[in-house]
Amino acid sequence: MRVLQILPELNVGGVERGVIDLARAMKARGEEIQVISNGGKLVQDLVKLGVPHYALPVHEKSPRVLRLVKEVASIIERERIDVIHARSRVPAWVAYLAARRTNCDFITTCHGYYSKHFFSKVMGWGKRVIVISHSVGRRMIDDFHVPPERVRLIHRGIDLSQYIFDPDKYNKPAGGKFIIANVGRITPIKGQKEFIQGIQLLSKQIPNIEAWIIGGHDKDKQEYWDELHLLVNQLGLTKHVKFLGSRSDVPKLLKQADLLVLATKIPEAFGRVIAEAGAVGTAVVASRIGGILDVIDEGKNGLLFNPLNPEEMVKAMSHLLRHRAQCFEFAHRLRQKVVKEFSLDQMVDKTLDVYRETRGEKKILITKLGAVGDLTLAIPSFRMIRKRYPNAFIGLVVDPKLVPLVERCPYLSEVYTFDRSKPVRRWRRLLRLARRLRSEHFDISIDLQNNSKTHWLTFLSRIPKRIGYARGLTGFLLTHPVAEPKQVLPPIRHQFELLKRIGIAQFDETLEMWIDPQAKEEVQDYLNEAAIDWQKPIVGFAPGSSPRWLTKRWPIKNFVALAKRLHESCQAQIILLGGANEKDLAMPFRDIDPPIKVLDLIGKTNFAQLLAYIDTLDVLVSGDSAPMHFAASLQTKLVALFGPTEPKKHLPPGSDHMVFVKRLPCQPCYRGACHYQKKLACLTEIDAEEVCQAVKKQLKLVQKISKEKSNIINE
Repeated sequence: MRVLQILPELNVGGVERGVIDLARAMKARGEEIQVISNGGKLVQDLVKLGVPHYALPVHEKSPRVLRLVKEVASIIERERIDVIHARSRVPAWVAYLAARRTNCDFITTCHGYYSKHFFSKVMGWGKRVIVISHSVGRRMIDDFHVPPERVRLIHRGIDLSQYIFDPDKYNKPAGGKFIIANVGRITPIKGQKEFIQGIQLLSKQIPNIEAWIIGGHDKDKQEYWDELHLLVNQLGLTKHVKFLGSRSDVPKLLKQADLLVLATKIPEAFGRVIAEAGAVGTAVVASRIGGILDVIDEGKNGLLFNPLNPEEMVKAMSHLLRHRAQCFEFAHRLRQKVVKEFSLDQMVDKTLDVYRETRGEKKILITKLGAVGDLTLAIPSFRMIRKRYPNAFIGLVVDPKLVPLVERCPYLSEVYTFDRSKPVRRWRRLLRLARRLRSEHFDISIDLQNNSKTHWLTFLSRIPKRIGYARGLTGFLLTHPVAEPKQVLPPIRHQFELLKRIGIAQFDETLEMWIDPQAKEEVQDYLNEAAIDWQKPIVGFAPGSSPRWLTKRWPIKNFVALAKRLHESCQAQIILLGGANEKDLAMPFRDIDPPIKVLDLIGKTNFAQLLAYIDTLDVLVSGDSAPMHFAASLQTKLVALFGPTEPKKHLPPGSDHMVFVKRLPCQPCYRGACHYQKKLACLTEIDAEEVCQAVKKQLKLVQKISKEKSNIINE
């Protein structure tokens, strides 16, 4: 596992110390970790650990910081990073955009309560969003609409080896001054001003106290820093209040203190220093807000107060300083809770679990709106994707009319629908679907449709990695556009060129289709009622095509002639198959004299029944239409008749297919109307007799296979 941490700086602070602790623990476990920051005092700690550090100005709150995206993406690819983990908003934007360019997963940790601003939303865009307290988690779910299933609670961890617990601390009589520590960055929200006012009130009750204010201040807080010093002087507290500044020996100072007091005025995300106090055995008084409540169980391991009520804070401090036995009790209970819930080992274990969970889970969206035959030819791609990513969530966007074809497909997790044939509110419906897909947070999209609608759909769904052929004016919306192959490829091989981009190396073009048991039973019953002779050949005809492709139809008189020849030569029984708009194609078969066995099922079947009928056939004769693909999927012998289209591009895979195509100067033309001097010569020149001979060859092959199976069973 290769992990890249990215944060603004590495100076003293809870977030920064947490990164150092995590780096030390991961390094000890043999995991690879690297860090990006603007630098700081703690970089030397990384150097000692042998952890690579990249000094980049990812702290700058300016659009200029986006110039670093390319450099961070380069680091990710060069170092083969698996996960980039952002811990603050500005670095998160850089990390998010860099991750979208690579095969790296993006994770965030929310260390605070972010303002409801677009700039903050990036913290909720991680594939996993780690929160350090229940209250922060609730904030991200309620205010930033992060799906709860993507949120992971991981409290900050304490390296207990760095905190020596003194079990007898409060058993000793208090000597000299009572020391009260206040730890945190110097900023108004941390409540140092209110703490000083509380110390002034407390000093009147207990004169022998000394307050330590521990923490540094940023340049923009210099005025507040000066205000605190002025307040101490005005209140006459120079003997009681000491400003210790930024310190690296906080554990040592906490161990010396009798109390830790946090007077923060806004919800604290977690309060790592409280856990640190518990680790060394120092009693705690803190504000009754935010993540502090994850650590302090009021009245059991510490005392809490209303941050707007200084008198309540003073009362709590006074009570514990006067009752050392209760301090002892609280300190021991807090230590037990820290060991049980806030140890560094637990934090590392849970964090690594999130990394593994993230890498192990892929969400892949396939777009294949239609048509029927094309969707049938996409099923091998579904299978190859599932084989490469067995635990992935694989979704498919398809035309609602084609859902019955894939509803039994074991390779798909969910099917989404978009009806492209309806012009009414088409773009509004596309936007609605994109919004839904966006909430699913797919990692990759494979565009097997490759038109403007699917390009826009995956783009608007904010899928980080969008793979497809760069066709038309919207190809730029793909993040990983693929150039069309120079040579003509069979359809599944053509799709495979896209699958290679997600690490699929093993090609398998085997077609599949799944028969509904109920439909199969209905078909068997109908054929028995129709007096089908199962000892005689059953040949299916699919004479129709889409209304837009009338040029794909072999002349119906040729089908009639073929039926007569097959009946005369091998007593074949004919089943006519097709859609409701093709019913008139059955009319000429009724005029055959003398009559032969022809079952007219055109327009009388649903998808499930059509598949079941084709599965019962010995041979299917079809043009370039959906039944041709169904027959290949069901291993029914096929005789395919091609006119204006190219068999190399559209013929389904299979070694036994017999294909007819007349190579005229205009073939393939891919036109719905013929412009050749001899109308539809590409089809009319295919003679019924030569097709009859092909069908008979296929029937002999069926008999041979049947005989071989029978011999195997008898053996």
